[in-house]
Amino acid sequence: MNDRLEDLLNGASGHSQVLDLLMKVSARDTIFLVPLLLVALWFIPAATRPFNQRIAVAVVVSCGLALVVAALVGHLYSDTRPFVSDPSARLLIPHSADNGFPSEHATLAFAVAGALIWSTRWLGICALILATMTAIARVYVGVHWPDDVAVGAIIGLVAGSLSVILVPLLEGPQRLLARWLPQSLIAST
Repeated sequence: MNDRLEDLLNGASGHSQVLDLLMKVSARDTIFLVPLLLVALWFIPAATRPFNQRIAVAVVVSCGLALVVAALVGHLYSDTRPFVSDPSARLLIPHSADNGFPSEHATLAFAVAGALIWSTRWLGICALILATMTAIARVYVGVHWPDDVAVGAIIGLVAGSLSVILVPLLEGPQRLLARWLPQSLIAST
């Protein structure tokens, strides 16, 4: 099943320059939206800015937790990347031939989505769509197997769901910091 799904997604590569470009951007570059999202949550003035700042902290915790778990899982199980072990795989972006299990890009993208979906529904849905695009694109460009991105997605979603528990607990520390730091840096609750 893993091989067939990889053949289906990666086999579609190389036939459309537009689709290939979209997938390359999704596979490589959408992950760079995370820092922009965090800055926006932290600094953009809104009635919900104090809550948004607590969500930003939860997203950072989610990403850290997910990447640590993914690294541990990667040490327990190693899997060659498709472009290394499958002669028919097309590699569309340069990548090292290291362990591809689990996908760190998928892990990070779904960790963000997992934290946001429980707290900021519309932003969480957008993040979930982008995370799914990233996961599909990683298979499409030939750097991951479907199970690499699936396990990364599970780790990220679980970490994101767990990190949301922190949001109400951060209210006290935020209130304390707001007394000492400028309001442009941290909003009072």
